[in-house]
Amino acid sequence: MGAWNEGFYGGPQVRAVEDEWAGAFAARHAVAVNSATSGLISAAGAAGVGPGDEVIVSPYTMMASATAALVFNAVPVFADIDPRTYGLDPESVLSRVTPRTKAIIVVHIFGQATDMDPIMEIAEAHGLVVIEDCAQAPFATYKGRPVGTLGHMGVFSFNHHKHIHTGEGGVVTTNDDGLCERLQLIRNHGEAVVGGKGVANLIDMVGFNFRMGEIEAAIARCQLAKGPALIAARQANVAYL
Repeated sequence: MGAWNEGFYGGPQVRAVEDEWAGAFAARHAVAVNSATSGLISAAGAAGVGPGDEVIVSPYTMMASATAALVFNAVPVFADIDPRTYGLDPESVLSRVTPRTKAIIVVHIFGQATDMDPIMEIAEAHGLVVIEDCAQAPFATYKGRPVGTLGHMGVFSFNHHKHIHTGEGGVVTTNDDGLCERLQLIRNHGEAVVGGKGVANLIDMVGFNFRMGEIEAAIARCQLAKGPALIAARQANVAYL
């Protein structure tokens, strides 16, 4: 419900799938949304992206991970990709950093993790927020750590042609309490509840109806339990081919 009451955070199925997803991916928080596109927009807003800011993005991706910045009147800046992983090339990312850079949106594509350590070093050195687009790489790991927990926020897709799907939907993971709150507010008409909730940081608090429904959440819970087997079947097919 888009008002400050007990239903603001979603119904029991939504809250349950958030808890289960966070547990499965070793994240402190998970915020369910109605699509990964909504999740990317929410993550950009939670990062405080605003007019005139620059967001470094991949040129080799579905357009939503490049256009999420535009919702907040920011500028997507394309860096090049690493030919080994098809993820962002850290050297190219570094060359695109300017005083206006606010965030980096990394895409883990074809089930492969981007080389994250040097990107996180760049982000730390320049005070940038890193958003991971994990739509094509649920359960992928980087040096033993699950994608979606390597940056500040990770966005997963439940679209009908993804590994785990509910017809449509998504979830955003984060280990940061403040980012979690901002994601929840942007997901659900934050401007209508900031007074009652006592929110002091009003940046990007014009929210949307990005809520996941109870039916999709219930399906997502069942699909999550099947996740490792679904991934294993795809990996077996790839190995065969």
